[in-house]
Amino acid sequence: MAASSRFLLFTALLFFLFASPSLQASFRPKALVLPVSKDASTNQYVTQIKQRTPLVPVKLTLDLGGEFLWVDCDRGYVSSSYMPARCNSAQCSLARSKSCGSCFDGPKPGCNNNTCGLLPANTVTRTATSGEVAQDVVSVQCTNGKNPGQVVSVPKFLFTCGYAWSKWPSNPLIGVGRLTASLGNNSSPGPPSNKTTCVKFI
Repeated sequence: MAASSRFLLFTALLFFLFASPSLQASFRPKALVLPVSKDASTNQYVTQIKQRTPLVPVKLTLDLGGEFLWVDCDRGYVSSSYMPARCNSAQCSLARSKSCGSCFDGPKPGCNNNTCGLLPANTVTRTATSGEVAQDVVSVQCTNGKNPGQVVSVPKFLFTCGYAWSKWPSNPLIGVGRLTASLGNNSSPGPPSNKTTCVKFI
């Protein structure tokens, strides 16, 4: 894994309000920051969040053509706070899921009965797989726009819990297809390594 570190700046709260209605009203960060680096072997941008209970670091591939966070639940996904989204629930509607189904190899993360699903797509390989819409804890560091701030945890963050296969990248995907990305915009003078990647919702 190599090289040029950048920052992915998500505009305040909008990111979490889009993906989860559960952020507490007592704290409203101006922005959330994810460190982004470029994988020299694949030319893909990768980042990391903390997810689950207990929290564990999860590496993600940044997908500018994707629509949601997708995590591979076939690789040891263990969490006491994991909750599948039940058919016809508000969570399924928020995720824009049109499908409802059952899985008889569970219950376990990614395989539950009476849950809605999505089709996570890899826009690089042009392949897709099935995934269960679910909620779990996600933790990201916030910022006031200048300095790092406290860590913000969202207890019921919506994502897709799917299964990978050989053509998929080794990392799960975080899609920002519903965002307007301005790559390499420099918010303050400095060398290229200090540039900030600003991402705003349309």
